[in-house]
Amino acid sequence: MDPLRSARWNNRLKAVALGLGLALTTLTVRHWWSIFNYGHPPCSECVADFPQFYAGAKLVWKNPSALYDYAEQLAIQKTVDARIRDTSQPFAYPPFMALVLMPLGWLPFSAAFAVMTLVNLGLLAFVLLLLMRKLGLKKDQSQWLLLSTFCNFGVHSVLLGGQTSVVVLSCVTLFMFAVRDKKQPAAGFWSGCIFFKPQLLLVPFAVLAFKKLWKGFFIACIVLTILGSISVWIVGVPGIVSYMRLLEYYGTTESGFGSYPQYMHNLRALAQYYVPFAYARYVWLALIIPMTLSTLWLNARAADDERSNSALWVANFLAMLLLTPHLYAHDLTLMMVPAALILRTRAGSIPWYIPSLFIFTGVFPVLSFAIGPRVPPLVPMILFTGYALCFRQIWETSKLRSDWIVAVDSNR
Repeated sequence: MDPLRSARWNNRLKAVALGLGLALTTLTVRHWWSIFNYGHPPCSECVADFPQFYAGAKLVWKNPSALYDYAEQLAIQKTVDARIRDTSQPFAYPPFMALVLMPLGWLPFSAAFAVMTLVNLGLLAFVLLLLMRKLGLKKDQSQWLLLSTFCNFGVHSVLLGGQTSVVVLSCVTLFMFAVRDKKQPAAGFWSGCIFFKPQLLLVPFAVLAFKKLWKGFFIACIVLTILGSISVWIVGVPGIVSYMRLLEYYGTTESGFGSYPQYMHNLRALAQYYVPFAYARYVWLALIIPMTLSTLWLNARAADDERSNSALWVANFLAMLLLTPHLYAHDLTLMMVPAALILRTRAGSIPWYIPSLFIFTGVFPVLSFAIGPRVPPLVPMILFTGYALCFRQIWETSKLRSDWIVAVDSNR
C-alpha cells in the first residue's frame, strides 16, 4: 500500500477508534453513575464488582477472621445493593489485599467507589505516560496507543466496575522496565507485588530466573514471604484454608459463584466453549502445559537484541493473559503494554491491520455481555496467534544465532 493511501486508512481507523471509544465512554458514564448512586448498574440482572472489594475492606477492619465467611460478605454487599443474590461474587483476593483496601471501608460506599475510580484513572495516566516515555513512542505511535486504550472495553470495565486490573497493569509494567533496565531490586519488588493476583506470578518469576537476576528473584521471594505472613496474621490458618478452598472451587467448577469461564478470554474459555465440561479440564491442561513450557523456552533462549526483546515481552504478556485461569474483560487492560511494544517496532507508517486488530480485540468483549456465552471466544484465538508469531520470530532469531556460532567455531 502506498504511503498516501496508508495515511488515509490510518485516519479512517482513528476516526472509528475515537467513535467507538466515545460510545463506550457513554456506556461507562451511565453505568458508573448508577453504581455511584444506587450501588448497582442500570440493567436489571447486572451487579457491580466493587461491592465485593468494599465488603473485604470493611471485614478486614471489623472482623478479619471472617474475611472469607461468605455470609458476612453477603450481609455487607446487600447493604449496598439489596438485589444481590446469595450466589454473588465473594472476595477472592489474598488477605493482604484487603488490608490495602481497608481505608475504603472507612468511607460510605459512594465515596469509596469514587476514590477507587480516581486511583484507577491516575494509575492509567501514569502507565500511558510511562510507556510513551520509556519506549520513545513517536506521535503517530502515541496516538494509536491512546486510541486503542480509549476503545478498549477492558479499560472501561475497570472504571465502571471499580476493578483492580489497572493496579496489576502498573505492577507488571514497572516490573518489565525494571528488568529491561537491569534494576534488580525494583524488578524483585514489583514482581512480588503481583502476588495479589497469584495466578500471574509464573511469568515474572520465569523472567527473573532465566535472565539470572538472582538478586531480584531473592527480593521477590522475600516480598512474597512478607505478604504471605501478613495474610496469615490477618485471617489465621483457618482463613487461609478457606481462601485455598475458594481458589480450588474456581479452578474445578464449570460456572458460578463469581467464576464464569463463558465470559472469559483465556485458554480456559477456549476449552470450555468447544468441549463438554467433563473433558474440558483435560483440554485446558493440554493447552496450558505446552504454552507454559514454550514460555520458559522463550525466556531461556531469546536474544538480547531490541527486536527479540520486544517480541519476548509481547509473548510474556500474552502468556500471562492466556494461562491465567481467571480472566475477564477488565483484565484485557494489560493489552496496553503489548500494544505499545508492537507499535514501537513500526518505525515507519503503521500497517492498517495492526490498529484494526487493536480495535477489534478491544471492542469484541462487549458482545459477550450483550449476546451472552453464545459468542465464540475469538479474543483468546487472536492472543494465541500473536503469541505464536512472537514464538516464531524468537525461534528464527535463535536458530540464526546458533548457525552463526557454529559457522564461527568451524572456521577457527
